[in-house]
This record gives sequence, structure tokens and C-alpha cells, in this order.
Amino acid sequence: MAAPKKVAEPHKELRFTRAGQAQGFIVIAAVAFAFALLLSVTWLMDHPSFTWWMPLPFLVLAIFLTRLGARCARHAYLILTPMGVEIFPLLKPEKNLNLVYWAQLEHADFDEDLTTLKLHYNEEKTAGVILSLKPILMKKRPLLKKALEGRMAEKS
Repeated sequence: MAAPKKVAEPHKELRFTRAGQAQGFIVIAAVAFAFALLLSVTWLMDHPSFTWWMPLPFLVLAIFLTRLGARCARHAYLILTPMGVEIFPLLKPEKNLNLVYWAQLEHADFDEDLTTLKLHYNEEKTAGVILSLKPILMKKRPLLKKALEGRMAEKS
């Protein structure tokens, strides 16, 4: 699996991964692997209703979800850099990266339970980007809020 690239100045950026999302994928992968194991044991005990191929779909699903969970936990979702906020989508992040420069931002809003972030491009709050913060671990969201609010206060 490809690792994240080395950063020239890592002390100047904050990286937030999809670790919250990864937990769900890993749990579902474990359940799928348990089903595959159960079906394999049942087939090995010569149960007449079970055939050799029945655990394979669950095993393939478990492998896929484990890889997806590892990717979510390892790769960034949001990066706060000196240039701005880099937003990485789950699929094809190298192609669909969205960079919002600090100069573009007028305001950043969080909802009360820290599940949504709104980056506004103008004072009227009619243009901008809305991000779900659910992929980020709950204990990391206040850190993101503090960092963004600090940066926005520094700007004004």
C-alpha cells in the first residue's frame, strides 16, 4: 500500500485523517471475516448444505474493507497548511484535491456538535464549501476547530 508522501516542513501543517470512518470499515471487515470463518468450519465438518465457495464472498469483502479502512486511517482528509485548507476526497484524492486558500476565506462555521464545517468565501455566507467532520475522530474535532478559529482570528 502506498504511504503518504514526505512533507518538506511537517511542523507547518495539521493533518486530519478519516480515522473515524476507518473504525467502521474495520469492524464490518471483522464481522465479514467471522462469517467466512464460520462457513469454512461448517464446510470442513462436512455439512451437506455448505459448499467450498460459500466463505469466499465474505473473505473478499473482509479483505476489501480492511484495505479501505487502512487507507482511511492512513491518508489525510483535511490538511491545514500555510497556503490554506486542503480537502482530499475518498476516491482519487490526487486528481480531485480541493485547495481553499486562506485569502479566499472570510469565515469558518462549525455546528454545535462539531459534525459540519462551513468555509465561507464571502461576508454574506452565500458561497463556500460544506464539509462533514464525521470521518474525523470525535476527540480530534475540537483541535480542528481551535486551529481554524485561530487562523481566522489571525487573518482579521
